Amino acid sequence: MSSLFPTVANILPKFIAGNGMKEYSKRFPSCYFLRLPLLVYLDHIFPCLGVEDVIRLRRVNKAFFLITHEPSIWRRFLERMNHHPVIYLRPTFDYSSTLTDYEVEQIVTRTISLDDNWRDPKPKVISRLLLETYYEVLDMTILPGGKHLVASVKDRGNYRYYIVLYILDHPSGPRAIARVATAAKAFHLQAKYMKINGEYGITISCTCRRYINGGPHNINISDLSHQHVVDIPEPHFSEVMVFYTPLSVIEYLSDPNLVWRSPEHRSRAEEQTEPPLQRCATWETRENIQHISMFDNDGEAWMAIVTQHKYIHFVHLNETEAIYLHTQDHPDFHTQKIKAILPLPKQKEILVVRQMISRGSEEWVVELYPFPTQSMEMNPTHYVVVRQAFPGSLTKVSISDPQFPSSSPTLPPLQPNPLPPISIYFQHRQPHGLMHFCLWPMYETRSDGKQWCVPRYTVDPTPPPGGPTPTWQVLQNEAKDHYSIQTCHLCDPHVAHVLPGGYRAIYYTTLYDDRKASPSMIKLRRYLSPEVQKLAYPPRPADNSLAFMDKKRRYHPSGLYGTIDIALEDAKAFETGINAISWDETTGRICIAVEGELSVRILDMARNVEPDKRFVSWRDATFHEMGKMGCFTSKDCIHRVSIPGW
Repeated sequence: MSSLFPTVANILPKFIAGNGMKEYSKRFPSCYFLRLPLLVYLDHIFPCLGVEDVIRLRRVNKAFFLITHEPSIWRRFLERMNHHPVIYLRPTFDYSSTLTDYEVEQIVTRTISLDDNWRDPKPKVISRLLLETYYEVLDMTILPGGKHLVASVKDRGNYRYYIVLYILDHPSGPRAIARVATAAKAFHLQAKYMKINGEYGITISCTCRRYINGGPHNINISDLSHQHVVDIPEPHFSEVMVFYTPLSVIEYLSDPNLVWRSPEHRSRAEEQTEPPLQRCATWETRENIQHISMFDNDGEAWMAIVTQHKYIHFVHLNETEAIYLHTQDHPDFHTQKIKAILPLPKQKEILVVRQMISRGSEEWVVELYPFPTQSMEMNPTHYVVVRQAFPGSLTKVSISDPQFPSSSPTLPPLQPNPLPPISIYFQHRQPHGLMHFCLWPMYETRSDGKQWCVPRYTVDPTPPPGGPTPTWQVLQNEAKDHYSIQTCHLCDPHVAHVLPGGYRAIYYTTLYDDRKASPSMIKLRRYLSPEVQKLAYPPRPADNSLAFMDKKRRYHPSGLYGTIDIALEDAKAFETGINAISWDETTGRICIAVEGELSVRILDMARNVEPDKRFVSWRDATFHEMGKMGCFTSKDCIHRVSIPGW
């Protein structure tokens, strides 16, 4: 705690921890609670209080108002939040920095508010915000933690295309920080916090299609849909581009103390010798690209690209050459397509979901392949048939991407258990619906008898060539305890479009015959995973013995699929058509771009407490008054004027 005292001293008036408190105790002997030293509050009193108690104490007087904003108090709550999907912290986040110390309290309160709202039988949108983009948004994605948004946009004349990076949480409101031009429409947009050349930053990948010889003048390739199979008349190629910007540059330009467009803000922008977003990798192919996934492998940035529904190309972002993995065809099926992939760098494997179609049936298969060291054709080491259905019934597969906290000295230690599950959502037809399949991380028993979570996900191992063996049978029985089908939801005659999440997901429904590139939204709904686990799977760790909340957590609702209550104005706008939609599971922030609008509607499912301006004004006024009276240089100063007013 001694290391945190300089931070406390910068936030609180110095007389609270010094002789001013002693004099106050003499003049007001009835207030025994305020006689205690500052470290007694932080080390012994606040750890025994719940979140509600800290908020109530904040309303007592200005002294407690300032003390309860100390980030170390909220850091302790963050450490004990082992039964909530905690908000992802960007790798450079420093909870003791005066610029971002308020975010720790936001993380705790927002996580609790979202969990309470999400478990409500009738979830609702708590706050709404409009982000003016001045461009039409074609695709977008939110970075983990919900602080930054990346959008692919175009101007009204369909001549210029850009990728724009926005910051959503800023005292001046959501703003655009950086922009880079692209030659055509960018889609398959992905954004992650990754390390490039040893420095953490925001990495953005996208795909563009371009004609080889210029193409016809009357057909703009950017106007053709990338979500449906279309016949492009002229020869073309697909270009995968990766852009990168260091987090240090983004945080410097989006300082919360800066007023947007102020002289200081303009000077900081003019100091940058190069644009914030720089292209760091390019990969071209004449084949259509089905999927892209960026991942971190041993501290190095990699990218997996799927082409022809059967080739997975692995590209090191610092190198130009790529190796590919060819998923081997099975002779019993005439059509075998890769529907989704997820690299698992912690276990050096890649999770692949394939659609296997024969003459009379179809199988949805989840497979595991090892990372190849050279280009090769390979059989899966593990696989499981999730479901058998009518041929052509599977339309789309979405996989949640589990986020592991980055190891950094600036991050507060979080609960290591439980690791997030991997949720696979199968969108199907005949009938239209949504099926949820879940994989949990494996556990092992340590020498002290305690169970420890291993960052490894598995399905049934592939039988050996000579047939099942006792060793293979043991591995299969162990694997069966770590995956399960959760729910199957039918929504005929509507079609479900899901945005995945490990514990939570949202989906919206459209009409089955609405085949526009921007379909009309009928309903926006939430999904809460029931977490149906096998008996052998260890339960989630119990809460810490220290107080966390006075209010009991809501029970798991019986209605897992609930319609989100949104404003009538938004519901009418969503009927026009949805260009793009993205969301963040941990913050409950949903961003929707409506066709024809030059803006993004931001719907928040949690309460977000903004920094209180009184905090800064009281602190600055106190410091100014203390400096005027010589409190920082005099050892015998008693701040007589301000103390009675508290």
